[in-house]
Order: sequence, then C-alpha cells, then structure tokens
Amino acid sequence: MKNVLIPTDFSIRSLGYVHNVVSQYPDELVNVIFVHALRMPDSIFDLVTFTRNSRHIELITADFKDGCEIIRNKYASSIHQLKVEFFHGDTGVAFKNFCLANNIDVIVEPSDLEYNAPSKRSYNPGKLLSRAKLPKLAATLAGSRKVVVKATISSLLLTSE
Repeated sequence: MKNVLIPTDFSIRSLGYVHNVVSQYPDELVNVIFVHALRMPDSIFDLVTFTRNSRHIELITADFKDGCEIIRNKYASSIHQLKVEFFHGDTGVAFKNFCLANNIDVIVEPSDLEYNAPSKRSYNPGKLLSRAKLPKLAATLAGSRKVVVKATISSLLLTSE
C-alpha cells in the first residue's frame, strides 16, 4: 500500500490530481494524504497558545469536503484512506520529519497547480516538495481542464482517460 502526498490549497482543482495517482497505481491500494503548508506563528503569544489543528480546520471548504467524498466513492476500490494533514513549518528538515511521520512513499508534483493561499500563513510548498528526497510523481490535469479557471465538483466525476 502506497502513501501518496498531494499538496492542496483546498480548491476543487487540487482534488483532480487523485486521477493521476489512481491511474499510476491501478493494482494497488493507496492512501492519499492532502497536505496544506502553514508557516509557524511568529509572535510569542501565538506560539504559546499554538495547538496543531486549532484554527486551521476552518480553511477546509465545504466544496472541498464534498469533493473528497466524491473521490472516495468514485475510487472506493483503489483508495484505502483519504485525509488532510497540515504541515507547520517551512524548512526541509521539518518537511522530512513530516514525511517520515506520515510514512510518505511518493510525492505528487503538480506542474500546473495554480496555488491560491486561503490564509495569510498558508504558502505554496512547491520548493519543499521538489527538494524532498522521495520519489516524485509528475502530474498534470487532463486536457481541457488546464484552461478552466475555477474547477467545479462535477469535473471530479470526469474520467482522466
């Protein structure tokens, strides 16, 4: 069973990369871990009151949750688990430890992800992903979906063939 990490900004568009993962591992169950990167708090008060998922759950939109449910149902025979994790930090060592803690086998590197930070502490983890010493799966969205500015939940139902 492979543990596959996919970066997300909680857009429906980022859910589309699951099609690539499932097609890459057709005969194997996969655990899909969507990771959202957040910078650590920079004030002493925020650090003292910091808890791992304290205020970040609200970043996950209702559309993203619905999209995850559609993906789970569509690929029920291929996906063992689909979850969201928050990565707190911005160093290579912290990211390496995050990957070790989550037993990551493969990192999806979207070449066409238009990352829109949903909060002021969110950031695009592209540099950390590319420097990580784990196997990478280059992924792009299929054909005409590249030109779509804002993907919809119905686009998740389209096959990536």
